[in-house]
Amino acid sequence: MAIITGAGRGIGRATALEFAKRGTKLALLSRTEAELEDVEREIHRISGRNDDALRFVVDVSEEPAIVKTFAEVENRFGRLDILVNNAATFIRAPLTEISGDDWDHVMAVNLRGSFLCAREAFGRMKKGGCIVNVSSLAGIRGTEKFEGLSAYVASKFGVVGLTESLAVEGKSRGIRVNCVAPGAVNTIMLKQAAPHLQTNTQPEEIAKIIVNLCDDAHSGSANGSVIEIHSNLNTVEAV
Repeated sequence: MAIITGAGRGIGRATALEFAKRGTKLALLSRTEAELEDVEREIHRISGRNDDALRFVVDVSEEPAIVKTFAEVENRFGRLDILVNNAATFIRAPLTEISGDDWDHVMAVNLRGSFLCAREAFGRMKKGGCIVNVSSLAGIRGTEKFEGLSAYVASKFGVVGLTESLAVEGKSRGIRVNCVAPGAVNTIMLKQAAPHLQTNTQPEEIAKIIVNLCDDAHSGSANGSVIEIHSNLNTVEAV
């Protein structure tokens, strides 16, 4: 079974549906219940069952809530095989206008949340497993960054570093830890962060890469990999 954070929309939603097509039982985590309900209904439609997905309205940065959620998932589904750390947020503002609280909030969701979920997964993957962290080209050295996203960029660099560290720790446990770092993807977050950009890259494309990374038959040797996904971008004029 798989746990997916940020499962209500965008890449998280597409990844949940892709796993559902392959018969994977799912725990869906997000802060927005209405979005989770919609994803859960779609999973049930795909599978023809109503016992293959659970939804949890939770903030991934809140440690007690994450510990409780992972325990509930284990109690319901048993063995945890896969974790996809996808939940993310951003604040767009010049550095001189970012408050310490705003900076901490972005770090809490994007990096602390990935750490907390990975820690809980490590403790429950008794017979090995796979973790995929979702970073961004914003977290890759040498790529051009969007102005005003310093907190987001720093957090996504952290996700890459966390991936590389956990890949080493996971070896003795049979846990593979990899990362996908997409560029612009056609999601609500892109429209909010960079409304002047358009991309042909869809969440479903990223979802397929994530799911294949979790398949030992396709990617059993991949560990500590950071897969960069570059998109073709167009700039649109404001109306």
